[in-house]
Amino acid sequence: MPHETYATRFGLRPIAYGRRGMVATANPLATLAGVRMLAEGGNAADAAVAAAAAIGVVEPYMSGLTGCGTLVLTPPREVPRVLVFLGRAPGAATLERLGSAPPDTGPLAPAVPGNLAGWARLLADHGTMPLARVLEPAIEYAEHGVPFTPFDHMEFEELAGRLAPEGAAAYLHDGRIPAVGALLRQPDLAATLRAIGTEGPGYLYDGPLGARIAAHLGDHGGLMTREDLRAYPGRLRWEAALEATYRGITVYAPPPPTSAVQVLETLSVLDRFELGATTHLGPEHIGLVAEAARLARVDTDRYVGDPDHVPLAVERVLAGGHIDDLSAEVRRRLAAAASGAGRVAAGGGWPGASTTHLAAADATGLAVNITHSLGSGFGSGVVVPGTGVCLNNAQRWFATTPGHPNAIAPGKRHEWPIAPVHLFREGRLWGTVGTPGSYGILVTTVQVLVNLIDFGLNLQDAIAAPRFRWADDVGDTLPAERLRMEARIPDATRNAMAARGYTVEMLGAWSMRVGGVQGIVVDPATGWLAGAADPRRNGYAIGW
Repeated sequence: MPHETYATRFGLRPIAYGRRGMVATANPLATLAGVRMLAEGGNAADAAVAAAAAIGVVEPYMSGLTGCGTLVLTPPREVPRVLVFLGRAPGAATLERLGSAPPDTGPLAPAVPGNLAGWARLLADHGTMPLARVLEPAIEYAEHGVPFTPFDHMEFEELAGRLAPEGAAAYLHDGRIPAVGALLRQPDLAATLRAIGTEGPGYLYDGPLGARIAAHLGDHGGLMTREDLRAYPGRLRWEAALEATYRGITVYAPPPPTSAVQVLETLSVLDRFELGATTHLGPEHIGLVAEAARLARVDTDRYVGDPDHVPLAVERVLAGGHIDDLSAEVRRRLAAAASGAGRVAAGGGWPGASTTHLAAADATGLAVNITHSLGSGFGSGVVVPGTGVCLNNAQRWFATTPGHPNAIAPGKRHEWPIAPVHLFREGRLWGTVGTPGSYGILVTTVQVLVNLIDFGLNLQDAIAAPRFRWADDVGDTLPAERLRMEARIPDATRNAMAARGYTVEMLGAWSMRVGGVQGIVVDPATGWLAGAADPRRNGYAIGW
């Protein structure tokens, strides 16, 4: 079982190879946008920005110019560094102003966007091409249209109800979801992207686009102002990555306010166990990963927030003594007598996807991966008239309990479960992995790394192998033990977990509820790049 080749077994795509470069995204057209930059002489940073802009056009429900994200970058012969461009609460955002719960849609939902600022900073500091050039594929896709895929149609069916009237006008055909194969054209967005290519990111943060966004939101009771937008780019800074060692592999991840420290904490606990000696996808394997991830999630809920506003808790949660305590608790929980009170249940419906991940690398050793999001599907549902720009709903994710690490406050960033990672073996870049999936990101990432490192699967198979996740409400109080599992996980494992007291909720065989992973591995002997993308979405990796 440890050596099953899932991609071959299930008739899926093989791993992709490239000598000069590699791009992996959630959509082949976005991947091609990045590869086009490589083919025209650009590097991995150029490719990543081109792919990031393009994915916001071809999958506008997932991300876009006014979304939020985080990237990890490894320069040639250096250690990784991080750029966090998550959304910030407007200056007028307070608990008193927003009431008991920030709205999920509408003009009060958007936070000050970070995506464009993050992409532009990456390009300025590490790219070789001008912004106008790397935006060309995205402009072409928006202007001439891209075919609607079955995946797009499924997402629109679930998410179109979130759109305000201007959003419906931008994406629907006479009020109807486009048919599979129909072209989705976004001429207003094409014009906006072209202007940004000419004017630079200031067109949004200190120019006409920002003025239109602020005016539209202000006319409808929103909080974001031109001053909020102007202040954003100046607050971006490159940061050191967090790190932990797992089976001799150094794993680098973003610091708070992302939740990526949870991945490092979970791996640190699992490093105390012989996972490779268990049966792959058996109850011992699933139980160990599930319990380690759940206990780490408790720490995330309690301690992780914007370090500009709350004390940094990284040293506390990664301390050796604390990891020892968690490891002992995992052993205790797994050794507890089975109650038989669990069950295997049909899965319910859960909110649609709204986050995406991409990766790029080149022959010089430069590698970058980006996870970015609109928050929820189509974000706030607000599309600013005449711009084609869909605004995020990042304020929806703040806490409203006074004193909570993620309680909303002016200028604050909330904790976000984004966790792109870079892997080093013997001091050299070995690979990158990342995924969307809300709070499932933090256990999906661990599962892929465990498949890759403990069970020896190649990267494509490590991604394609069946996965599980905790229910999103697992947190500080450790509520009902609800695990959501893809149907390809063996019946014997599901039944064994139910016998131990878990409620197992069934997902489809290939469920995007457990993420959409993209990654790249570097062969240390030859330098060739191997890329892999998740078949749960439209993902494709292409080498150059």
